[in-house]
Amino acid sequence: MIKNYLITTFRNFVRNQSYTLINILGLSIGITCCIVIFLIVRHELSYDNFHSKADSIYRIVHDQESGSGIDYSGVTPYPVAGAFRNDFPEVALVTQYHEEDDLLVKFGTEKFQVEDVLFADSLFFQVFDFKVLEGNPQVELGQKGKAFLTESTAKNFFKGKKEGTFRIENLEDVEIAGIIADPPANSEIQYSMVISFPTVGEGIVGFDINHWGLNSAGYCYVVLPSSISESDVESRFDRFVKKYYDEEDEQRQTYWLQPLNEIHFDSRYNSDSANTSSLIMLSLLGVFILFIACINFINLATALAVKKSKEIGIRKTLGARRSQLTTYFLGETFILTIFSVLISLCIVEWMLPWLNNFLERNLGDSLFTDPTLLLFLLVLTIIVTILSGAYPAVILSGYNPVSVLKNKMTASSGSAGGVRKVLVAFQFIIAQALIVGTLVVADQMSYFRNAPLGFAKDAIINVPIPINDPQRIEALRTRLSSNSNISNISFSIGGPVSENGFGTNYSLVERNDKQEYDVTLKLVDRHYLETYDLELVAGRWMSESEEKQASPPTDWAARSYVFVINESACKRLGFANPEEILDKRLRIGVNNIEAPVIGVVKDFHTASFHESIEPVVLLNFPHFYYDAGFKISSVNMSETISLIEQTWNDLYPEYFFEYAFMDEYIETLYLQEERTFTLFKVFAGMSIFIACLGLYGLISFMANQMLKEVGIRKVLGASVGSIVILFSREFVKLIILAFIIAAPVSYYFMNEWLNGFAYNIDIHWSVFAISIIATCVIALATVSYRAIKAAVTNPVETLRTE
Repeated sequence: MIKNYLITTFRNFVRNQSYTLINILGLSIGITCCIVIFLIVRHELSYDNFHSKADSIYRIVHDQESGSGIDYSGVTPYPVAGAFRNDFPEVALVTQYHEEDDLLVKFGTEKFQVEDVLFADSLFFQVFDFKVLEGNPQVELGQKGKAFLTESTAKNFFKGKKEGTFRIENLEDVEIAGIIADPPANSEIQYSMVISFPTVGEGIVGFDINHWGLNSAGYCYVVLPSSISESDVESRFDRFVKKYYDEEDEQRQTYWLQPLNEIHFDSRYNSDSANTSSLIMLSLLGVFILFIACINFINLATALAVKKSKEIGIRKTLGARRSQLTTYFLGETFILTIFSVLISLCIVEWMLPWLNNFLERNLGDSLFTDPTLLLFLLVLTIIVTILSGAYPAVILSGYNPVSVLKNKMTASSGSAGGVRKVLVAFQFIIAQALIVGTLVVADQMSYFRNAPLGFAKDAIINVPIPINDPQRIEALRTRLSSNSNISNISFSIGGPVSENGFGTNYSLVERNDKQEYDVTLKLVDRHYLETYDLELVAGRWMSESEEKQASPPTDWAARSYVFVINESACKRLGFANPEEILDKRLRIGVNNIEAPVIGVVKDFHTASFHESIEPVVLLNFPHFYYDAGFKISSVNMSETISLIEQTWNDLYPEYFFEYAFMDEYIETLYLQEERTFTLFKVFAGMSIFIACLGLYGLISFMANQMLKEVGIRKVLGASVGSIVILFSREFVKLIILAFIIAAPVSYYFMNEWLNGFAYNIDIHWSVFAISIIATCVIALATVSYRAIKAAVTNPVETLRTE
């Protein structure tokens, strides 16, 4: 019997080749999208699960309250680790590390920039299950000047050498003590080398790291034994804070334990956290795409029921039971699904290198040997078989053999025609919702690119300054300012939007009420205003003489400063008119500097559009000029950059030259949104294509069924246009019905997505108009192509077959 079913199944596939190909193509595209989405979601959910102590590892995080609210920080002061060991002796595994985004390394005569460098203590590899290939980090990381290189770093930078000494930042000599494996792609902690924590000093961090007020790039992790709970430790943190902070500060400090498996998804403490809403959106998109493919299968299977009706009637007459027929039709669906899964797996395997590169993730190396994926595909195959085949199997196996053999069955008989309309309407709902979503995301991305930032970003390059040497800085300005292609040069700690910067607090001195507010501190020079085109709304900018007064070479007590603030900082202190705050004295948390406000600038963005504009204080502080901003002409840009590089290398021959365009850096802030948008466009396009594919197959079947009707209408004088309308009018009704449902649903979900940005667009009515028009055009084009083909067929040929 099984052999007979298989033979009959393949005969049906050959007999209905076009419908078989449409089903396989639709299912293949749908399953391909599902596999890709599964790989992405699985990767994000798998972060840090490979550590054997994952359930017991916690990161100590730090909240600080001010007049502006609560500041959440995943970094902690560097003395925290030692203090925790002292106050919680029952917790044996406590580790801390300092993170550097990049580090200048000299090995022999070669110099290069190494990214993602950790300075970790001797218990780092006891807490985390990163593989050590050579060496003993428990001993070596407790000593100053020791390093462990990853395999890729040793190969790419050190030519495979596993021993020797190199110099970092022209400050410290470091000896290679061992080799470690590269961290897994799904690790929140990434590194290219691990240097012993005692090597960290003021030269690397820029400050005295033994200060409780410093939150730079230090992280502390603990492993709680089974005898101690998370709540036990957190209940003792109050005493911990009172012990190590003064009375004024301890009221504002709160320490918590953050479970390791929550770090990747907690945006409060992790700026690079995974976007949970995007993962949910992608998962739902995968489900919808699969539904669309299954709907195609159901529609075509029920439409083809008429052609199979006689076969069913004969089988039932010969004694076939309904359960046997149901199994037979489900078997057909299962075979088609298996073909589709194999095709999808091959497509994704071929796309995998591109996907890994595009997403900057490692989604896998070989899918055919991935047990989790294969299990997912098995479950997916069963689900698709049931979703696609159950309803048609029940309908087909339930036909009355008497009615069938008397030719009383039609494509729209029973409930099948009504179900097909509901399913087609559901496809249109998804298609229109996806079109609306794509348009809204496109508008928001356009807003990112074109909205005013409050400063100039075009034709500005930023070059890191390795050491704060006033003579070299002025020499760099003097030698390059005479070039006509360089209009302005400014030295600071970073541009308006930069990875560099300070977060501190500020207050109005005259009130003396200890009310402090969070503020972003920008350390800038006298040319910062014109280089970045900031706009003064009150007062004036700092002068050359004021900048010199802020940097006498030896006498710190003789230094004097001035403040320029933004409008938000002015309003936070209660001044509606910027003129009112001029000459008022402010105090900031850095060194408790007091200085008068000499000017107010218009608000400008210091971060992405995810965050609202916060108070900013701009301070003339020459001792922290670690960035040079050059406003250059768009003419001969490459020559200008070459001149800057040559001059820079003359002044800093021992360092590595690098630069970045301001506008390109700003674009990287929205890289995750750009990737999500690209995926959204691809998946939305695929879903619309699958829907059109099914629509074409359904119309083709209807056209074949109505050839004689069309022929008679043509003989009676019907035009091609009227015949196209005959085929199209039902679908237009379904599109309008789908739009009535899709419009409010898509508006709600896209509005929720936009609320994740502090600055966003308003959803315009035009996106809904475009959605319904585009759906009508796509659907009618699909319908019309097949309808016109039927309409132009010679009626003599169709009527002769009677």
